[in-house]
Amino acid sequence: MQTSIIKTSIILFFVVTIVFSTIYTPQAILPTLKEVFHISVLEINLLLSGMLFVLMIATPFYIPISNRFGKKNIMIFCTFFLFLSVLLSSITSNFYVLLFSRFLQGVFVPGITAIMLSYVQEIYPKNHRGLGMGIYMAATSFGAVMGRLLAGWITFLYSWRIAFLVFAILLFIAFFAMIFALPVNKTEIANKRVINKDALFNFLSNIKILSVLIIPTVVFFSFMAISTFATYHLAQEPFNLDASQLGNIFLVLLLGVIISPFAGRYSDIIGRLRIIYLGIAILILGIFLTLSQSISLVIAGLGLVTMGMFSVQSVTPTYLGELVPENKATISILYQSFFYLGGCLGTFLPSIFWEYYKYNGVTSFCIALILIGSLPLAYINFNKKKEA
Repeated sequence: MQTSIIKTSIILFFVVTIVFSTIYTPQAILPTLKEVFHISVLEINLLLSGMLFVLMIATPFYIPISNRFGKKNIMIFCTFFLFLSVLLSSITSNFYVLLFSRFLQGVFVPGITAIMLSYVQEIYPKNHRGLGMGIYMAATSFGAVMGRLLAGWITFLYSWRIAFLVFAILLFIAFFAMIFALPVNKTEIANKRVINKDALFNFLSNIKILSVLIIPTVVFFSFMAISTFATYHLAQEPFNLDASQLGNIFLVLLLGVIISPFAGRYSDIIGRLRIIYLGIAILILGIFLTLSQSISLVIAGLGLVTMGMFSVQSVTPTYLGELVPENKATISILYQSFFYLGGCLGTFLPSIFWEYYKYNGVTSFCIALILIGSLPLAYINFNKKKEA
């Protein structure tokens, strides 16, 4: 493998890890922040759910911006202002200023994450694109773990402000890493055209593309639902895990770091769709295992849920990029919007099933949703093979 690819992969992994860490920074310290600001659970949860909602809304606006001014330029700009917004989080003593800073982070994060998806497919050679996307997804997994665990550890040892400050410093380092270490796509410089709204609606009216976009929505929906409500499930009989033990459950997310590069690389060999279907099957199997009365099987199930989700998500953006090779930026940002739509809904809708049917209801709904959401793509590809 070329030295330049290795260097790019290392910087890519670092930058994406830090950016995704900032998304999940408050999650492990929400109880601490609730006590500090003396507010309700509903209000304090806005630090995460509100930020994800803003992130979802902001994502499509980067379609014309990234194509006009260049992907790397926009990512550098957003990283700098993301650094400033996290720095603001570390110095405020007012909850509403902290919430405002989190909303700002929701504005700037997609300027990196969504654009990075198409950027990776452009800077990696064709025979290494699956690897590049796998590294990107591995970094998202590692960032999700580090954002939760590192914030919790630092808050325990020092304070929640120091936790935000550490992530601000890491973002500042990532800012310079992007400037000096990430390559500029030469092809993009010669083609800085603005994509109009017609391109966006054309993709959404394309049944094949829409059927693929549904996959990350239902998969991430289920992942967020299971990872959220499994903690409530494990806190009850017969498990009765305490807060520290439940927090350690998030370590299974590290499996995403391992599986993503392999899924991406093997998708270059055996095909994207096979990896997507395999990931969905692993995800469903994992959900079934979490229904076990054995804590070991539940943890194994959560591990399979993680592996299945990251297998699918490491391959789907590349597959979409190959379906629309001339508009990778637009389709990548559409993917991000559908992805985070699943995340937002996955932390809200299952609460209704939990209220009436507990964890069995949540898992049943997730499995049904995955199967229904996968049918359109399976049907289209089945007919395509039949015609051939």
